[in-house]
Amino acid sequence: MIRYLCVVCICTAALAGIAAAGLYEPTVTATESSVTPTVLMPGDTGIITVTLKNTAQTSTATTSDSQITTQTDLNPTITSVFLDGRGDIEVLGGNSQFTGDLGPGQEITLSFLIRAPEEAGIYFPVLRVRVRGAEGLTYPVPVNVNMPIATLSTAMLVITQEENGYVVPGETIQRNVTVTNRGRSAADDIRIRIVDDNPYLGPLETGSFYLNTLAPEESEVITVSLITSRSLENSVQEIPLEISYAVVDGVPVTQTDSLTLDVHGHAELSIASVRTEPARISGGEPFDMTIRLENTGTDEAIATMAVIDLPFTGTKEAFIGKIKPNNDGPAVFSLDGGTGGDYPYTLTVTWEDDWGQHTESFDLTLAVKTENALTTFAGLLIILILAAGGAYYLLVYRKKSGQA
Repeated sequence: MIRYLCVVCICTAALAGIAAAGLYEPTVTATESSVTPTVLMPGDTGIITVTLKNTAQTSTATTSDSQITTQTDLNPTITSVFLDGRGDIEVLGGNSQFTGDLGPGQEITLSFLIRAPEEAGIYFPVLRVRVRGAEGLTYPVPVNVNMPIATLSTAMLVITQEENGYVVPGETIQRNVTVTNRGRSAADDIRIRIVDDNPYLGPLETGSFYLNTLAPEESEVITVSLITSRSLENSVQEIPLEISYAVVDGVPVTQTDSLTLDVHGHAELSIASVRTEPARISGGEPFDMTIRLENTGTDEAIATMAVIDLPFTGTKEAFIGKIKPNNDGPAVFSLDGGTGGDYPYTLTVTWEDDWGQHTESFDLTLAVKTENALTTFAGLLIILILAAGGAYYLLVYRKKSGQA
């Protein structure tokens, strides 16, 4: 009978201990993990980060005897943390970095320095956590070594634009922009917005565009209208785009892209003034003529040359060189005057800018005063007549007056 009672007591105590352990044993789990960088190159080093948490809100054990019942805190005690590279991933540091207890709801973040293998692939090193008096934790962590699969399983929008050559400042332009889903799932509720704050460049009508959905490999074209200022500098202008959409599970995704504009202005030359020295040209007299050319365009004119076709001898070509926008430059010609009359002539101007070589012609007329020999003779004759009249007055009329 005594032996029987002992066996019963031992079994009862064992069952109570098992029940207590099963009901109140605290639990350690891995709540999240990450690899930095997300894609490793073969042989590169990276960091694996894992968060361990005690998921029990209260951790107590109850013991009792025939007289007293007591409750004591029972926290999990981590005795070992080890990242097993399984022969592929080399663990350079971080093993056995933590031992100790985790209180209710408490968590700890652990980091491991690793080196990727020399071959591309997806590898699964295993985190092994030993807990005293409880079941240990085994947690695999995926590591991507140069495998392009991180974003292909979800939607991925790619922006491409139609190339239409240079943009001239001051023009209104349109660009066809193609939105393509290069991922493996649909993108929904797509919104594209121009976020540029350039005071010399902006959307003409709207800066926001909406697409309902794009299936994998599906594309849609939107037309962006932009207005530019004449003050826009010659350069490659980037127009930032903000793109947002939802993937299959409804999670919002935001990405940025940009449009590019290659801005090159036109040089445009016109005549600002025509001046001669002397101001009134007489036949047979040499003179200088200065024609000022003004650049009314949006790019500088280089290698500027002016040529006239007047039928006079002298300098008929003038090299001006560079004329910046809103500036002018002189073309100076030195000529020998011909006979009097009106001479129509053509001024031909050539210059270069980013668009190539240009030629512009202007039809002008030069007036040369005629030196008439008859007019000169008549003037001399009048002077002689006046001189003769004066002499007659002095010699004859005054003599008669004296005799009287």
